[in-house]
Amino acid sequence: MLLVTVDTLRADRVGAFGDAAARTPAMDALAAAGVAFDRAYTSAPITLPAHTSLMTGLVPPAHGVRGNGAFALGTGVPTLAEALRARGLATAAFIGGFPLVRRFGLDRGFDTYDDTLGKAPGVSYEFAERRGEAVVASARTWLGVHPGRVFVWVHLFDPHAPYDPPPAYRGADPYRGEVAAADAALATLMAAWDTRPEPSLVVLAADHGEAFGEHGEESHSLFVYDTTLRVPLLVRGPGWPATRRVATAVGLTDVAATILEAVGPGGATLPGRSLRRFLDGASAEPLYAETLAPRLDFGWSDLRAWRDGRYKYVRAPRPELYDLEADAGESHDVAAAHPDVVARLRGELDQAVAGWGEVESRHGPDPEAAERLRSLGYVQGPQGGGSGADPKDMVDVALLIARAAGPFRDHAAASAAYRAIAQRDPANPLVNLRLADALLRAGRSEDAVRYYKKVIAGRPRTADAFVGLATAYADHGRLRDAKQALLDALDVDPANGQVHYDLAEVARVEGDLAAARREYTSALADPVTRERAQARLSELP
Repeated sequence: MLLVTVDTLRADRVGAFGDAAARTPAMDALAAAGVAFDRAYTSAPITLPAHTSLMTGLVPPAHGVRGNGAFALGTGVPTLAEALRARGLATAAFIGGFPLVRRFGLDRGFDTYDDTLGKAPGVSYEFAERRGEAVVASARTWLGVHPGRVFVWVHLFDPHAPYDPPPAYRGADPYRGEVAAADAALATLMAAWDTRPEPSLVVLAADHGEAFGEHGEESHSLFVYDTTLRVPLLVRGPGWPATRRVATAVGLTDVAATILEAVGPGGATLPGRSLRRFLDGASAEPLYAETLAPRLDFGWSDLRAWRDGRYKYVRAPRPELYDLEADAGESHDVAAAHPDVVARLRGELDQAVAGWGEVESRHGPDPEAAERLRSLGYVQGPQGGGSGADPKDMVDVALLIARAAGPFRDHAAASAAYRAIAQRDPANPLVNLRLADALLRAGRSEDAVRYYKKVIAGRPRTADAFVGLATAYADHGRLRDAKQALLDALDVDPANGQVHYDLAEVARVEGDLAAARREYTSALADPVTRERAQARLSELP
């Protein structure tokens, strides 16, 4: 069993799905030798929730992983790898991007989980991704010493931002170059896989797509339009006819059941049903999708989508309805013309979500994870507060935030940029936090206090605003207020190393060396503050 997931791959950037300009011969060969699902959809346009659905057969409200970085799969949710290992297969995963490293829970059931990331040639950021060729090289090495029954998952992260293809694949469109590089890695993988003597099932899918200005979105995670929900899905193996196309709408939540079916009867099962039923003409079933990123990162409304037949309903402050048969690009909202359809689909969606529950399996705030995710273009807000605005009314703000994330020559320029955004969206917790940080670094700590307090009033789930507020107070000698801000931070994130380190610094200034030693010792547990805390401990008498 071989599962290949290509991160951030639009279906319409693959030759087999109609892109004449694509350089995807390996994916096209898989399509020619098996079944291509022309209308396959993810349940979330975000890497970790989408892969978790693929590996569990559950939608995000049921498995609880609702975003990157701050969530991890709970131990009570069975996974595909666990089910296959229990059936006697050796299991291995080879990961190309930070959002899927083992700390987020998808390693369960794998004998080998290779998530070693580093700075590869041409990649701009440390420890966030590795080239597909390196991922495949590790997979091929493992395959060389495991000749028996195996389940291998290979995750190719190349098409994800920042787009920086290897020299051989560079051109006018760097995204297409990244897709071509991923395809070349796939070709190398398949050359090794196809030498194995036993029959095998190969499944290739993307976790989500990518937007290039459609609906005003750049990248992914802000909306639930098909620009980022539609994905390529290919299946090749015994009983899967060559060159077959399936036009029925299908969901990635059925991939796990499809792979389990191919192993044969017996053992644990997972939610979902085999995609094979669509070869026999089974009808499409309702499909769910969500993004909580607008709420978690910007304080706006989250979005839910429900696809049933020709219509797709989007639950938002201003609900939307699209007739997908007449308007595949979702450019004409027909909600006002079909209130009966809106009411029916809203009821179906609400009933489904009530049945799944609203689980949030949080990993806990992680400054190191937030920094690595930022290097990949993900915005990580304080997760609390905000206006609850409809994201489609805030597209301009989202674009301003994305562009303001770049380097500034000085902190005054950064504070001016974020102050301008705050005038457009004054309740946005991310903007207020970044504005406060910029003001603090520009030497305007009294002004920074106001904005840190605005963030804290929204009851954030991360400690960043509390740490900033404490620093601003300390700049003015208000150590008692600084200490209280840090103690409040421990209520939000008791394991945060920066909080413990700063409490130790306050205690040291106050002359309470026992408290300082205790807090520095606590900070040793966090890799972000370990070295600094160890140095301070060595200085104490």
